[in-house]
Amino acid sequence: MRLKKAVAFLLAMALLLGCCPAMAEEAGAGPAGMEQRLRIATTTPFAGNFFSGLMGNNASDLDVRRLIHGYSLVYWNGEQGIYDFDSRVVSGAAVREDGRTYVLALAQDLTYNDGTPITAADYAFSILLQTSGALEEATGVRIRESQIEGFAPYVRGETAVLSGLRILGDYSLSITIDEAYRPYFYELDSLNFYPLSPSLLAPGCEVRDEGEGAFLSGTLDARALRETLLNAETGYISHPTRTTGPYQLAEYTGDAVRLTRNPSYKGDENGEQPRLEELTVSVRNPDTVMQDLTVGDVDLVVRCLRASQVDGGISLVSGGDIAMASYNRNGLAYISFCGEKGPAADVRVRQAIAHCMDREEAVGRFVGPYGLLVDGYYGLGQWMYLMANGTYKPEDDPAWETVHLDGLTVYDPDPEAAARLLEEAGWNLNEAGEPFVPGQDALRCRRDGEALIPLKLKLIYPEGNGMGAELRRSFGENLARVGAELRVEEVSMPELQRSYLGQTDRDCDMILLGNNFADVFDPLLDYDETGRDRLNGIADARMMELSRDLRETEPGDVLGFVRKWVAFQEYRTSIAMEIPLYSNAYFDFFVRTLRNYEPGTAATWTGAILKAYLSEEEPAEEAPGEDEADLEDGDFEDFDDFG
Repeated sequence: MRLKKAVAFLLAMALLLGCCPAMAEEAGAGPAGMEQRLRIATTTPFAGNFFSGLMGNNASDLDVRRLIHGYSLVYWNGEQGIYDFDSRVVSGAAVREDGRTYVLALAQDLTYNDGTPITAADYAFSILLQTSGALEEATGVRIRESQIEGFAPYVRGETAVLSGLRILGDYSLSITIDEAYRPYFYELDSLNFYPLSPSLLAPGCEVRDEGEGAFLSGTLDARALRETLLNAETGYISHPTRTTGPYQLAEYTGDAVRLTRNPSYKGDENGEQPRLEELTVSVRNPDTVMQDLTVGDVDLVVRCLRASQVDGGISLVSGGDIAMASYNRNGLAYISFCGEKGPAADVRVRQAIAHCMDREEAVGRFVGPYGLLVDGYYGLGQWMYLMANGTYKPEDDPAWETVHLDGLTVYDPDPEAAARLLEEAGWNLNEAGEPFVPGQDALRCRRDGEALIPLKLKLIYPEGNGMGAELRRSFGENLARVGAELRVEEVSMPELQRSYLGQTDRDCDMILLGNNFADVFDPLLDYDETGRDRLNGIADARMMELSRDLRETEPGDVLGFVRKWVAFQEYRTSIAMEIPLYSNAYFDFFVRTLRNYEPGTAATWTGAILKAYLSEEEPAEEAPGEDEADLEDGDFEDFDDFG
């Protein structure tokens, strides 16, 4: 396979650089004598969405959400690739005889960071709010699909009651999965909600249950939600106050976030509590961030991927004062098409554009040897990719030998193929309305009634992203050779996020961005009621059906799920839903006094930071375990980072 050796090499490098001997550790805060405040640098600008993934998964926003929200009913068990109940939140769980109703008893000592008790009503409110039409009216988004019984009539406004959600007592509730959504490979994801406070976000509303299901008494008003959620100074989306995670938001300035330890937090599913008292996460210039680390302005630089950054960081490590760790990215960088209108609505135009992109050159210039070209909508850290690629198999079953990614459509640079596709799509006239002559005419046009439409394309990219300038040069030149004009425009991260999510009337044809996938890969969630993918605007019945088939895999059928995932990737690439660029291992560089920081084990820096602390003293090393001592290059069976 084209990438297997390269991927194995990158994973081996990530394993080698990301692993360090296990350190003896004690619960609680870091050792006395050193201030437990850590300054963290990111090069991804904030969009200011610290409320929900409904409004996008900008990497820096997601980091903050992971640190300030907690106590979800279930948590992601990366080692097994499943959801489990969090015993610190759910004190007891049972399934009724129907096999689809989960009855949950909640721990009675849960509170928000300000000491406000958390009850079943807070979980019910979280579900009711995020599925409500009022939220969509206020923000443009809501949960568009839920497996909870009664969701469809609830969101259509036919009833104010969500029948599948029941409040059985102050500390007990039940959730019933709609029979139409079974089987569902990730069924427990339907319970993946953290609590939200109704008195804070919807004053005047009360969560009630009179025997037919949970509902909100009072009026959930879009105007009121705009104030409680969107107010620039106090709105919960950018300035959440009452939260439940290991840290709480103390300050947000637009380019920096200051977090302090949540005194009410009782620990994650493993009982882990943060040792660092304060975290400051600030957006830094990617060209000078390593200098910031060198002079002591920051203590930790996360998610480095540019070749210049990683090279600079490695040179600092060789000096002895800086350490590094790496971990595989569960996502990729790509160019997303806006296919709801304009040239990109035509699959042949998308295919032609893809043939004009020299991905190897662009990726090589931007990330160098620290990123790998990908041919589909996946990340190197996704467990499905690692199984399909042959890097990791859960069991010795010969059926896995038939699972591979050789059937993906790869769009290598091919101006002749691009020109042929554009001709077929009707872009065969010049600006005078006469037949387009390659090498003589500059811009292709097509006839739309009496109008002559020029093939002018616009690509937007996030400000500060170095690849944008690279695309302006190489991508633009290649498109010009086949008669298309490209305009590349830098926009702020919030503006790009709104465009990508379709919250504005998009005036662009392509968006350059990076995306890290959620633990649950369920692309059917991206489709709206009309069958159109809300992220790239493309309506394709076959693509939607493959997404549905993937979801409806029986829980536990890992081989079946991966096979369907491969079929999804094969068709998706054949119709050029996007132009995939690269995935990579992230590199973190940090001061040597940051102890017990192991993102390679936690899969994210936010997960690793809970165990980390600052100390001048070297911690005692434990002897390597049998698996660690025997690990050889290319032997990944014991590498736990695949979830």
